[in-house]
Amino acid sequence: MKLTVIGPGRAGTAIHQHACHAGLASTLARTVAADSDVILIAVPDPVVAEVAQAIPLGPLVGMLSGSVPLSSLAPHPRAFVLHPMQTIQADRTDLQLTNCVAGITATDAATAVTANELALRLGMNPVPVAEDVRPLPHIASIFASNLILPALVSAMQVLAAAGIDAQREAILAPLVRRALDNALKDGVTAPATGPVARGDLATVRQHRRRLSLLNPQIDRAYVLLSTALLPLVSNDAAASVAPALGPEA
Repeated sequence: MKLTVIGPGRAGTAIHQHACHAGLASTLARTVAADSDVILIAVPDPVVAEVAQAIPLGPLVGMLSGSVPLSSLAPHPRAFVLHPMQTIQADRTDLQLTNCVAGITATDAATAVTANELALRLGMNPVPVAEDVRPLPHIASIFASNLILPALVSAMQVLAAAGIDAQREAILAPLVRRALDNALKDGVTAPATGPVARGDLATVRQHRRRLSLLNPQIDRAYVLLSTALLPLVSNDAAASVAPALGPEA
């Protein structure tokens, strides 16, 4: 299989690294390479359709985007999505996508088979995703990666204010891993813990008083994230702490 990855950014570079490691004849380019069997578009979402239209008919054409509609790969009759559900960092040489899930959407069964085989050769685990439910898996990936960052960064900023930032990994890693393990085990019924789950109004108010003096932005993050937690706790607990999360608290 001759593969061309269009787009030498983070995602395209990572795919190319995996392809080379798997022994595929892969080219990382800004334009289409000649004699490609499969072309993977790894460019920003707003220009996917434009790039697809510039590709001559013939090779199988896919994209990495988890949100762009499959129809954006027109006029290519055999097209697919291979969406790596993993965070990707720039300037790394390790195989960042190993064992992550790749969401697969395709125009037809034969193309889906090829896309699945490509994902497996790249070291990913293909999972079929129907076009009519996209971009929900992408949204889930954003919640599980990008949207966790505000909570973690806030936690590290508070530890820094306490003078123990050097121990942030020792303090936070066990908490994060236990919370993650519990949530994945219990699913959407995972029980919350902490002062909001206990309905501990006094502690929440104490936290907000200290955070408002330390950093109003962190206080706002505390309020937003605690408010998002309310539907996951008992009605009594939510009602108890709600007064401390309002604008006049």
